[in-house]
Amino acid sequence: MRIPGRTAAVALAVTMTVGTGAQAVVAAPAKADVPKSLPSTHLKVVAAKSSVTKRTTANLRLRAKATANSATLVVIPKGTKLTVLGTSGKWSKVKYAGKTGWSSNSYLDTVTSSSNTSSGTPKYTTANLNLRTGAGTGYRSIGVIPKGERVTVLQTSRGWAKVSSSRGTGWASESYLKSTASSQKPAPETSTTTGYTTANLNLRTGAGINYRSVGVIPSGSKLTIHRSSGNWAQVTSSKGTGWVSKSYLAKAPATQSPKPTPKPEQTQTTTAYATVAVNQRSGAGTSYRVLGVVQAGEKVTVQSAANGWSKVSSSVGTGYISSSYLSSSATQGAPSTSAKVRNDTTLVMNTVRRLFAGDYTSFGTIRSGSVGHSSGRAVDVMIPNYKSASSIAAGDRIAQFLLDNRQQLGVSYLIWQDKIWLGPSKGWEPYSTSGKYGTQFTNNWTDNTRHMNHIHVETFGDSATGGALNYSALNG
Repeated sequence: MRIPGRTAAVALAVTMTVGTGAQAVVAAPAKADVPKSLPSTHLKVVAAKSSVTKRTTANLRLRAKATANSATLVVIPKGTKLTVLGTSGKWSKVKYAGKTGWSSNSYLDTVTSSSNTSSGTPKYTTANLNLRTGAGTGYRSIGVIPKGERVTVLQTSRGWAKVSSSRGTGWASESYLKSTASSQKPAPETSTTTGYTTANLNLRTGAGINYRSVGVIPSGSKLTIHRSSGNWAQVTSSKGTGWVSKSYLAKAPATQSPKPTPKPEQTQTTTAYATVAVNQRSGAGTSYRVLGVVQAGEKVTVQSAANGWSKVSSSVGTGYISSSYLSSSATQGAPSTSAKVRNDTTLVMNTVRRLFAGDYTSFGTIRSGSVGHSSGRAVDVMIPNYKSASSIAAGDRIAQFLLDNRQQLGVSYLIWQDKIWLGPSKGWEPYSTSGKYGTQFTNNWTDNTRHMNHIHVETFGDSATGGALNYSALNG
């Protein structure tokens, strides 16, 4: 039956709304109330490509809007697969548990990749390589795959490969992966050998001083050496498995090491005086362990001397001291013999020696020209290769450790990298450019006077509280 005019339009509207499950109300005339343009602050949402599926790499918040300040609708569990509905900058629009909102792309990993995906392909690392949680440098590292290791490539995506390795499964840059092991360089040492530490030695997570220390191996400890990478060795020790500097490893314990037999420059016993507080070592070289510190001005008996080192008898016992720090005169270049290194200063040196072997070269204590040094309340911790980024980072760790434990060690203030720390209220301040610190060096500013090559540690002398130390700086 034909329904003319308006009756037909109303009937059609009722039929359409009922059919979609909506409330059966006649629609208003189609005169739009929507403005011609949206406000300029409205998010620009780009529709996602079809079938873009991602997986959460952590427990992830679903937010009402594409901003970290927006309300949390629900927390999506780690490992959940999601379909991306659209994107806006660093945010993806997704739906979970019946709620639609926005999640950060930093914690979303693509599940399916382009046609260049491969499975089960063996490859070899060409350098010590970060294994990351996602395909990009913005994702955190979960470990370092050693150079030359064989890994299995599970899939690839835009220059990144998902691999299975000794450090677990994650993403690594394809630029450092090759189909065959390198033939241009000798293969890394893989035979297991035994070695011994010649000093208290940091065990690190990777082959370099920029990797964090996981513990300190005592001097004289027996190690199992697995392989080498440059001047670093991967070892198993009482502190676990990690990397140590080969400079502090020997093939036999110190007591079994053959004694050097250089031609002596002098054979008669003589008397000498230490011009500074100087390390006395078990052998003629800086690679030998430190037996103790001979104080500035102390009288020692020189038994023999050769190749720049003197075998002496001192308050520490019998050992070796660099001849450059000995004088035939008690007053030549030495401060008053009444000056002694104070207890707090000795505690700082012993603690740094125990925890930061390899990160410094020597200590400088009593000398003229400084109230702190001349009174035994100051020590300079000398940093090797001080212009390199890794050495500066090592110095930063030592400085932060001393600040974190200033009460336990009796530390008053520090100077390092042309900055001075006088207290927590001031923090680090400029040194040479301040116009109020180090004025005695005006017109004589050098890397040494600006403290670029050493950390100046001023102590109270005898105020250390002792107690448990804060080791968080060692993981920096």
